[in-house]
Amino acid sequence: MTQPYDVEFASQQYQKWLVALKEAAMLATLNQSQAMMCAVMQELRDSVSDEDALVIANALPALARGVMLDGWALGARKHTVASGTEFYERLVSRLEPHQPPPEDIAEAVFSVWRRELPPHKAKQVAEKLPEALRPLWVG
Repeated sequence: MTQPYDVEFASQQYQKWLVALKEAAMLATLNQSQAMMCAVMQELRDSVSDEDALVIANALPALARGVMLDGWALGARKHTVASGTEFYERLVSRLEPHQPPPEDIAEAVFSVWRRELPPHKAKQVAEKLPEALRPLWVG
């Protein structure tokens, strides 16, 4: 039995993102890429309104969308984002069982999204980022 094309394509696309993140952030393994991609997605999701989280998630491909929304519930408590440094500190906390992320991990994830998403979807994500994270989007 073969996998449906959509599932196979989504897996290949997400794997490409993880490889790109590994290179951009100079990580050693794809396991690190996965942990750090997930941490950025989920911290971002927890830092924006429910509506904005859904707009961002819907701009992502299916598998990435699932990673971003995994374990999330509407109305969950939100974090405010006062600065990129504060966002990074929360990423470090999320990744405690793993290797600490490089200081530019959010910027590296956003650079992968900027390159890999269709321009109109990348624009949707950029418009919904908290003001403090927008400088990380443009690199």
